[in-house]
Amino acid sequence: MDTVPLAIGMSASIADIDAIAYAARFYAAVADGQSIRSAHAQGRVAVEMAGLLDHDLPTLFHAEDVDPTTAFLVAPPTAPPVPLPAEEEPEPRQT
Repeated sequence: MDTVPLAIGMSASIADIDAIAYAARFYAAVADGQSIRSAHAQGRVAVEMAGLLDHDLPTLFHAEDVDPTTAFLVAPPTAPPVPLPAEEEPEPRQT
């Protein structure tokens, strides 16, 4: 039987503002190259730090053969950084 490798569900009904706070932080963390486990934790903390009540409702589920600590949806760029040009000495002023 096929299963979804990762899913986030709610253990009970969650308030809209709490869901929005969770999703905003979760997706920002995913976009920053964080693992799914880290992004999930950051989403829950964002809800809690906003003083909202439902921080413990988002629940991360994963297949037995999937490790959410090593699951990434966005890879950091592999290109080397472009060096900045060296600053040149200013030309002396002629008077």
